[in-house]
Amino acid sequence: MLNNYTIPPKTYFEIASLGYLLVLYLISFNDPNRKRLRSYKLFRNLEVNMLLALVVSILTYIFAYPELGTPLFICTILRTMDSIMCVMAARLFAIYLMEYVDAGRRMKWIGIVGNIIFYVYLVLMILNLPLKFILWYAPDGTYMHGALFVPIVFSGPVYYLSSGIIMLIISMRTLGPREQVALSAASIITLLGTVIQAATDGSLLLSLPFGSAGIFVLYFSLETTDYHELIKSNEKLRIAEQDAIKANRAKSDFLASMSHEIRTPLNAVLGMDELIINETRPEKQIDPSSAVRIREYADNIKDAGQILLSVINDILDLTKIESGKMEIKAAPYKLHTLTADIDTMIRIKAEQKGLTYIQQIDQRIPDRLIGDELRIRQIMINLLNNAVKYTDFGVVRLEVSSYKISDDTINLCISVKDTGIGIRSEDIPHIFGNFQRLNEEHNHSIEGTGLGLSIVKRMVELMNGRIEVSSEYGRGSVFTVVIPQTVNSGKADESAGAGIPEETEAAAPFITPECTYLVVDDNRLNLVVATRFLDDLKGRIETASSGTEALQKMREKKYDIIFMDHMMPGMDGIQTYRTAIKDPENINTATPVIMMTANALNGVREEYLDIGFTDYLSKPVDINELKRIVKRHIPPEKAIRQQ
Repeated sequence: MLNNYTIPPKTYFEIASLGYLLVLYLISFNDPNRKRLRSYKLFRNLEVNMLLALVVSILTYIFAYPELGTPLFICTILRTMDSIMCVMAARLFAIYLMEYVDAGRRMKWIGIVGNIIFYVYLVLMILNLPLKFILWYAPDGTYMHGALFVPIVFSGPVYYLSSGIIMLIISMRTLGPREQVALSAASIITLLGTVIQAATDGSLLLSLPFGSAGIFVLYFSLETTDYHELIKSNEKLRIAEQDAIKANRAKSDFLASMSHEIRTPLNAVLGMDELIINETRPEKQIDPSSAVRIREYADNIKDAGQILLSVINDILDLTKIESGKMEIKAAPYKLHTLTADIDTMIRIKAEQKGLTYIQQIDQRIPDRLIGDELRIRQIMINLLNNAVKYTDFGVVRLEVSSYKISDDTINLCISVKDTGIGIRSEDIPHIFGNFQRLNEEHNHSIEGTGLGLSIVKRMVELMNGRIEVSSEYGRGSVFTVVIPQTVNSGKADESAGAGIPEETEAAAPFITPECTYLVVDDNRLNLVVATRFLDDLKGRIETASSGTEALQKMREKKYDIIFMDHMMPGMDGIQTYRTAIKDPENINTATPVIMMTANALNGVREEYLDIGFTDYLSKPVDINELKRIVKRHIPPEKAIRQQ
C-alpha cells in the first residue's frame, strides 16, 4: 500500500499556504514594530499559531492513516491536535480583531463568552480521547465522525469570526478607511474558508489556507512599518489639531471671561449713573431720602469703577508683557513711603472683611533704594489683594526684609502670608499660568480675571527676581518674592489716573402698571440697576439671585417677562432656562425669557436665540434698549402711552 500512497490532494492548499506564510514570517521577523506595538504582538501570535496549525494539519493528513502503519492512538492524537490548532487560530484572529475595534473593552462580554466556548471545547476534545464521541478510528482503521463533530469543532471558529465581524460592523465608524477595508476583507476571507470546510465535512481543507490569506491582508495593510509610521504621523497631526483647538477655545474662553469681568462692573457704573440722572432731574425735588440714595449710587459706582480699572490694568499689563513692551524703569524711591501707602490701602480692605492686617518691615533695610517702584507696588498689591480675597477669617501679613549682595545692592524680600483657603499641592505648579483660577467651583463668588499671579511672576522675572509659594490646603499660603535693588537716595515719583464714565440718557414713552417682571442675576448691583430701570415702567418687579430661586418663583407666579443672567454660580442661566422649560410645575413656559448678560461676543445673540431665549440684552444695559425690548414682548394692551 505504501508503494501506491500519494499525498492527499486536499493538503496541497495547506502546503502552499505553509510556504507563503513562512515567507511572510521571514519578511516580518525583522520588523521593528514586533517589540513595540500590542497589535503587532497579537499579529505575531496569530502568525505563529497559524504556522503551527498548518504543520500539524499537513502531518495529520499525510500520516494519520492506519494503513501506513501509524498506530490508531497516534492518528487520533494528530486529528485532535489539528482540530485544536484550527480553533486556536480562529480564536487568536478574533482577539486581534477585537483589539482593533474595541480597544476600550466596551464589548468585553463577547471575549468572555469566547473563552468559555474555547475551554468547554478543550474539555470535550480531551474527553473524546477515551469516549470517542466526536472523532475516532474504528478497529478496522476507518476514520469516523460523530454526530457532534461539526457542532463542536466548528461552532467555536464560526462564533469567533462572526462575532468579530459583528463587532467590526458596530465599530466601523471609529476606524479609518484602510482599517475598514483590511479588517473586513481578512474577516470575510477567513470566515469563508471555515464555512466551506465545515459544509464539506472536511473534504476541502480551506480554513487554514483562507486564514493564511487573511493574515497576508492584515500584515501588508495594517502591520507594516510604513503604515505604523503613517499612523504616528497622523496621530501627531491629530494632537497638533487638538492643541490648536484647545488654544482657540482658551482664547474664546478668555475673551468671554474678559467680556464678563469688564461688562459686569461697567453695567453697575452706567446703571447707577443713570439712576443718579433720574433722581436729579430738574422737575424732581431732592429730599433727604433721595440724597441718601444718590450717595449709595455714587458709592456703588466707585466700587464698580475700581473693579473695572483693576481688570483693564491686568489686561494691559499682560499685553505689554506678552509683546515685550513693558519696560522696567529704575528710579529713586523711599521704601517707607511705599509700604505706608500699602498699609493704608490694604488695611481698609482687610478690616472690611473682618481680617487682621499686620505689616512688619525690617528697620535695617536701607530706606532709599533705586528700582521700579510702580512695579514693586503692583506686586505687593496683587499679592495682598489675593490674600485678602481668599481669606475669610484670620490674618494677612506683609513682611519685608533684605540681605546684602554687595556694597550697593541688596535683595529685597517681600513675603505675604495668610490664613486663607490655601492651595492644593497638585495645583501649585499651575497657579502662575495665564487665566488660572483654581478650585473654580469653590471660589466662583470671588471676583478676578486669573491674571494677577501670572503678571506678578512676569514682573518679578523682568526685574531679575524670583517668586516662590508654599501652601497647606485649608490652612493658608505664603508667597515670597526676592528682587535685587540698588541702595541710593532720591525722590520717588507718583502718578495716578482716573476714568470718567460716559453719560447716558433715557426716556420712557410708556408705562406698564399691569406687568410683573422677574429679574434673575447673582450680582446685587445688577439687580439694583435692572430694578431701578424697570421702576420707571411702574410695573411690579421681583428678583432672584440664583437659578434655583428663579425656578421656585416661576412655579408660584405668572410673569410677563423674565430677564435671565447667564454666568451664575451653581445653575447658570442656560441650565435654569432648560430646566424651567421641562418643569411641569412651571406656569411660565410661554413667558418671554430675555438673556441679559455681560457675554457680548460676536455670534452669542444667535446662540442664545437658538437655545430658545426670546431675546438678548447685553450688559451694560441701556435703559432705552431695555424699554424697547419690554415693549416688543409684552401684550400691546399692557403698554400705556404717557402724555
